Amino acid sequence: MQTTLEPDLVLLQRFRESRDPEAFREIVRRYTGAVFSTCHRILHDPGSAEDAAQETFFRLMTRPQRVTASLGGWLHRAATRLALDIRRSEVSRRRREIAYSAPEPAEAMDWADVAPKLDEALAALPEEQQDLLVRHFLRGEPQAELAAELQTSPATLSRRMRAAVDSLRQELAGRGLSLAPGLLFTLLAQNATSSAPAALKLAMGKMSLFCAARSAGGPVRVPRFSSRSFLHELPRGVYSVRWAFAAAAFSLIVAVLLGTGYRQAQSHYVMPASPATGVEARAAQR
Repeated sequence: MQTTLEPDLVLLQRFRESRDPEAFREIVRRYTGAVFSTCHRILHDPGSAEDAAQETFFRLMTRPQRVTASLGGWLHRAATRLALDIRRSEVSRRRREIAYSAPEPAEAMDWADVAPKLDEALAALPEEQQDLLVRHFLRGEPQAELAAELQTSPATLSRRMRAAVDSLRQELAGRGLSLAPGLLFTLLAQNATSSAPAALKLAMGKMSLFCAARSAGGPVRVPRFSSRSFLHELPRGVYSVRWAFAAAAFSLIVAVLLGTGYRQAQSHYVMPASPATGVEARAAQR
C-alpha cells in the first residue's frame, strides 16, 4: 500500500480548476480497483463491470464539478447506480419485482451472502460513513493513514469505523440479510478489495492520455474506451500504417524515374532549323 501524498479533494480541485491530467491519473490509480469491485459485485460479469467502471470515470472526467465533498463516496455511488441500471436492463420484470420485495431477514454466513446486497446498502449510508468504509475496505487504506489525514486520533477513527459498520449492518438487515457486527467486519476486511483486470487498467491509461490531450485545448473527438475494441483494432492500425508508408515510397520512386527519363529525353532532342524567309533568302543570294 502506497502512502497517500495528497488528499483526494486536493487532487479533485487541481483537476477541476486546470484539468490537470496528472491529478486525474492519480485519482484513477487510487480508485480503479474499488470501482471495478463495486461493479463486479452487482453485475457478476467482468466485461460488464469493466464497462460500468469506465463510464464512472468518464463521468468524473467530464463533470468533476458534481463532486462537492467525498470523492470516494461519489465514485462508489456513481458506480453503484450505473451497475444497477445495467442489471435492471438485463433482467425481466418478474425478477425485478422479486428483487424489490421485502423478504424475511436471512442469516448470512459467508461473503457470497453479503456481496450481492453490499453496495446498495453502502450507497444508502450517510456520506461520511460511506467514505470511511469505501476508503478503508474497498480501497484498502490503513486506519492510521485515514486518522492522520482527517486530523483525528486512531481511537476516535476506530469508533467512527465501528459505527459505520453497524449502520451498514442495519441497512443490510432492511434488505433481508441479518449478520453479526463482528462477522460483517471480518468479511469486509477479507473480501471487499480486489485488483482491477489488466485490460481495464489499459483502458484507463488510454482515458488518462485522452484527458491529457483534452487539457491541451482544441477540439478533440471523444473516443470509445472499450479495452476489448482497442486491442482488437490495434493490429489493423499497424497494418494501415505499413501500407501508408509503402504507398508513399512507391510514389516517390515513380516520381524519380519519370523525372530522370524526362531529363534524358531533353538531352537527346535537337531543335530543327527554322526555314529561311523570302527576305533572308534574297539577302543571302546577294
